[in-house]
Amino acid sequence: MIGAFASHIVGMDFDEGRALLEDLEKRATTPDRVYQHTWSVGDLVIWDNHGLLHRACAFDHNKPRVMNRSTVAGREPIK
Repeated sequence: MIGAFASHIVGMDFDEGRALLEDLEKRATTPDRVYQHTWSVGDLVIWDNHGLLHRACAFDHNKPRVMNRSTVAGREPIK
């Protein structure tokens, strides 16, 4: 898994692993690969944690947020 919380790659030189993680994150977050949702009342957004990077953007903490998590049994490889 890559992303903001990945620290290193097991079995790889620390600095080389960090450089690889940073390169992979840079490639995965180019503008043509980023979707940023503009919320409207009633919106529902679903994503697969195994297939993408995601991060919450700034939001108004005074407004309610409802988040539900669903887990589907089984595991199909990403294609």
